[in-house]
Amino acid sequence: MWDSPYSTTYAALRAERAHHHGHTDTPDAITESHWRYTGSGHTPGAALIAAGVATDLAENQEEAGSQRGVHDR
Repeated sequence: MWDSPYSTTYAALRAERAHHHGHTDTPDAITESHWRYTGSGHTPGAALIAAGVATDLAENQEEAGSQRGVHDR
């Protein structure tokens, strides 16, 4: 195996973090070793808020555009 001063493993990082926090003996520690996809995007409530923000922005841009036309005359 090729050893580099810049390469490491997750096990080495966990061990160093445990040592730094003073948790050197944690035989009962539970670690998650598998990644899984849990979803993306907004929750339903956050989607409603985002839609409201988008509507407000569009209305503000429209109003700003109409005000520019009034001041240019």
